[in-house]
Amino acid sequence: MFRALYSNVYVWDSRLCIKIFNLNGRKTLDFIMYGLSRLGDGYFYALVGILLLILDFELALKTIPAGLIAFAFEITIFKLVKDKTRRHRPFRAVPGIRSLMPPPDKFSFPSGHTSAAFVMATLFGSVIPALFIPLAIIAMLIGFSRIYNGLHFPSDVLAGMTLGITCAKIGLALVA
Repeated sequence: MFRALYSNVYVWDSRLCIKIFNLNGRKTLDFIMYGLSRLGDGYFYALVGILLLILDFELALKTIPAGLIAFAFEITIFKLVKDKTRRHRPFRAVPGIRSLMPPPDKFSFPSGHTSAAFVMATLFGSVIPALFIPLAIIAMLIGFSRIYNGLHFPSDVLAGMTLGITCAKIGLALVA
């Protein structure tokens, strides 16, 4: 039964992955998707923390500890799941898909870029509710860009989103 479920998800994942990947080849869209993927690399999140310390120290005292806890959980779970599942990236597993940028590691499940983006969106959306929708849209676009660039399947992105939101909620709950 598990094998049949996995097979059905893989077929759906592969088909949707091909449809999204086939959107590439338009210079402006390629540039935007490359930039969104790079935005999710993680350096940006450290910069946000530093800016928050400078601009609103009181808010930083609430947000940064929750963020550190959330990212500690997210990175640990992400690495454990990725090492356990060892799912090949679409450009290695699906004919017709190639990598449009270098992958950060060998395996795809879950999407670390997406989970980190949703940690940030959930954290900041919780302390500044007006930011939640714009940050959630950016996080979704980061996840979409990972599929577009041939690095992840849609289910990798959905798992990353779930992981990021969950870890942010844990971080916020432990600090509150």
